[in-house]
Amino acid sequence: MFNPISSPIIKKDLKVISRSMKFSWGLFAYEAVLAIVFLFSLSIAGIERSYSGISSNTDIYSGYVYFFPIIGITQLMIIALIVPIITASSISGERERKTMDVLMTTTTTPVNIILGKIGSAVVRVMIFVIASIPLLSMSFMVGGLTWLALLEYIVMAFFLACFTGSVGIFSSSLCKKSITAIILSYVIYLGIYGFPFVVMLIEYLIDINKTDFYVAPFALLINPVFTFIVFFVDRMSGTDILQIFGGSHGGLWNALRNPKIYIIISIVCQVGLTALFVNLSSKRIGPGKK
Repeated sequence: MFNPISSPIIKKDLKVISRSMKFSWGLFAYEAVLAIVFLFSLSIAGIERSYSGISSNTDIYSGYVYFFPIIGITQLMIIALIVPIITASSISGERERKTMDVLMTTTTTPVNIILGKIGSAVVRVMIFVIASIPLLSMSFMVGGLTWLALLEYIVMAFFLACFTGSVGIFSSSLCKKSITAIILSYVIYLGIYGFPFVVMLIEYLIDINKTDFYVAPFALLINPVFTFIVFFVDRMSGTDILQIFGGSHGGLWNALRNPKIYIIISIVCQVGLTALFVNLSSKRIGPGKK
């Protein structure tokens, strides 16, 4: 049974990064990027108010609600970029340093090694996400959003980090070189993110005049990007973005039509893919594997 608290891999990596100035400078750079995006958004909001002639305090602060998706999307892009670099070089890096055989001689099972590597990356990413809460909180203190939405976002960011980490570790288990593993992980991401939209395009081209999509909404369940789109649109405006797929699909689609239910089912599907990548990765580094 994997215990993240007692995992020797996570403990070792946390000790290393806590003593490393590289991690501290990385956290500083991360916060600096978010601060720049925040100030840029603030200036844009000020320019928009000056042109529209808005002067009341209520109207001024109502614009702060849009900091949530702006900062949130920026964070998600950073997570999608840095997690592959961390995890895709974990197993292949051990092979390059000739330490993989030593690691396999320990009592740690292949599955726990994989989970430990992913857990280490997730912990680092969540430190970044938690450090950004003061900026995100602006949307909740004066923007009118509920704190539950912030908690939901943090939970979804956690699952996204796990998902992207599993893709990176799978690529690392397949490749002997870290750079090759990083490239492969991005190729897999492109396939996961792009395939559902390709399905949607094909459905549209088959019958341009159609108003219902039958396969695309289910294919998009594995796409984290669309999951966050549904989340932000629902929390910001209450608009049902799922109506773009039509409504005559039958009982199964009607059950998924609610954005909140769709988000939960989507996360469950992505967790299933995460488990699949973890299982495949553990088999790739098992005894006798090179």
